[in-house]
Amino acid sequence: MPHWKMKVFAWVVFVFSYTGLLHAQTPLLLNTQSSGIELNGQTLSYYEDATGKLSFSQIQTQQFNPVTRKRNSFGSSSSVFWFRFQLKNVDNTHKKWWLEIGHPLLDHIQLYTRQNKAWKKRTMGDMLPFNERPVYSRNFVVPIEFTDSLVHTYYLKVQSTSTLQVPLTIYTPAAFHQKQDDEQLFFGIYYGILLVVALYNLILYSSLRERSYLLYMLFIVFAILFNLSLDGHDYQYLWPKWPQFSSNSAILFGGVAGFFLLMYANYFLETKKYAAKLEKTLLALAGANLLNGLMALVEISLATKLMPIVFITSFPLMIFTATICYRRGMVAARFFLLAWTLLGLGVTAYSLTTANLIPSNNWTMNAARISLILAVMLLSRALADRYRQYKSEKDNAQQKILEMQLEANEKLEKKVVERTKEIQFKSDEILTQNEELQQQQEEIIAQNEFIEETHDKLKQQSKKTKESIRAAKLIQKAALPSRHKLRELFDERSFIVYYPKDIVSGDFYWVTKVSQKFKIENLWKNEPSKPKEETDLQMTTKSLKPKEIILAAAIDCTGHGVPGAFMSMIGISLLNEIVNEGKLYETDKILTRLHERVQAELNQEENAKMNHGMDVCLCRLEKISEDTTQVVFTGSKRPLYYVKDGILGEVKGDRVSIGGYTSKNRKSFTTQTMEFKKGDMLYLTTDGFVDMPNDKRKSFGTRRLKMMLHAYHNLPVREQRDEIVRVMRKYMEHAEQRDDITIFGIKI
Repeated sequence: MPHWKMKVFAWVVFVFSYTGLLHAQTPLLLNTQSSGIELNGQTLSYYEDATGKLSFSQIQTQQFNPVTRKRNSFGSSSSVFWFRFQLKNVDNTHKKWWLEIGHPLLDHIQLYTRQNKAWKKRTMGDMLPFNERPVYSRNFVVPIEFTDSLVHTYYLKVQSTSTLQVPLTIYTPAAFHQKQDDEQLFFGIYYGILLVVALYNLILYSSLRERSYLLYMLFIVFAILFNLSLDGHDYQYLWPKWPQFSSNSAILFGGVAGFFLLMYANYFLETKKYAAKLEKTLLALAGANLLNGLMALVEISLATKLMPIVFITSFPLMIFTATICYRRGMVAARFFLLAWTLLGLGVTAYSLTTANLIPSNNWTMNAARISLILAVMLLSRALADRYRQYKSEKDNAQQKILEMQLEANEKLEKKVVERTKEIQFKSDEILTQNEELQQQQEEIIAQNEFIEETHDKLKQQSKKTKESIRAAKLIQKAALPSRHKLRELFDERSFIVYYPKDIVSGDFYWVTKVSQKFKIENLWKNEPSKPKEETDLQMTTKSLKPKEIILAAAIDCTGHGVPGAFMSMIGISLLNEIVNEGKLYETDKILTRLHERVQAELNQEENAKMNHGMDVCLCRLEKISEDTTQVVFTGSKRPLYYVKDGILGEVKGDRVSIGGYTSKNRKSFTTQTMEFKKGDMLYLTTDGFVDMPNDKRKSFGTRRLKMMLHAYHNLPVREQRDEIVRVMRKYMEHAEQRDDITIFGIKI
């Protein structure tokens, strides 16, 4: 076959195959008389892409079918739908036309137009911000401009999680604006009536405090929001910058409106009184409506499929419940029944219109909205009727109460006469008993006078006792080291936390400064940190002056209050005698001597019941260089806490007591020697802070004490004391102190 014949044959095959693909589609001729014509049937064809993966070039080769469904409705589907239509402008005076996609709930829309031999794509949908729409309208409107009178082919790609309806209508701009103005007027009247009814019921609720008015008002408000979402007005006016929320709002507000409607029906119809078996069913359906609405925020596709099922179940149940309540005496249910019957007829008329079973006009297309207005008004009338019924029942009840009260008064008068006689008889008996009681009262008065006299004596004795204890407190305070003495010994490098449980304390702290005479054997004591040559050199230059030593202790005597205070005075006296008079400076020997003296003073060897004693934390501080201080510690059942180089440490005392019974196997006290640098801290404590309770009777504990001391060791000593006192007061805020508390802090 010649080459030119092959070209002609290929061209003919292409033309016929492309014509077959168009499936005999008829182009829509545009002129001024065809403005406002819907695209369907022979002028519109579609292809369903179930996978949603076909590209635009692949779609062009697919077989399209004519659209035969009313308003181009395809129900709820996750498929991608492609629509193809052809337009031809035969009126050269109108080059600009507007294509309206009349369903505002479509998620994704793409319109493909051919310009300059290339396909141009325009993207729309309610998942995009409202301000990106080419025309400010609740529906999707696309301007189309023609520069010739040729046939132009268009492809429309649509995908949505809501019901898929794609009503396509083409207008001139003037005709579209006229149609939109008429719609706005209708919607303004429609929503205005609903808002007025909602406001009216809110005012009634504010005045009467009747819950049914509040539930009804909330139902109307969310019904308005539901209709705004269906009509696209919510995205246009309320939240134009929230496309995701707007896409889900119709199901959300529909579910919440259904919830308040069923709650209103349950309360209004008094189902607990007239239909108790249906009450739980109504409440369960109300919960299902609410859950389905909230589900729209996370799973819109499932919520969209479930919403018709929930609505279809709720509607007949409400009518059935209202019928039962009306038959059982709920008179106000008649308007409730009439309202939902009218709404059912309106919704049915709208459904028949969309199914093309009855003629389509403004009345049939808006039948659902008109019936909702009538239903809302009838429900308001039902509320008024119910209030009148409630008032009538209340008046009848009051009348019955009055009649019962009159009857009761008559019976009461008879009983009063009878009781008066009985009372007179009993009154005589009471007079006799009263004389006897008079005598008893005189005896009681005499006893009370004796008790008061005894109470006054006890009060005076208690006062004297307290004065004596307060005097003892002054004596004990005078025996303790004064602030002046502490500043003299430690400058501003020490603090005392001293809180007795009672007026006087069984705890005490003790400190003294002594001078130890030089001993000749000290010349041969090498310092471990220095070489022998340097030590030999220093032997010739060592001072023969006595060494200054500070001895400090925190002591916890057995018991608290007065017994503990006596023990503390004994302890202070004995320590002063042993150290200051007896010149005994070794800590282990001091405690051994103290134990012996306590036993002797209390005669404990002969009297086993006198088992009082002391727990002691004793330290000896000796400055061995400008920056180093040697600390020798001996403890009797008390540890020494310290912070050295920023690390908290603990040296445990011996498990040997001061005072009490002495066994033959009694252990001796030991000493532990450490060196500290300037800035390190020593903490001498009794067990009062550890045993301190809170309001749950839980002790403060050793672990918390260590953490607290380590946390505050870097603070100046005065601030350390303030923080420790603050912690103590906060922990014991609602509890009673259990024991005397003493903490003696020394900064090296």
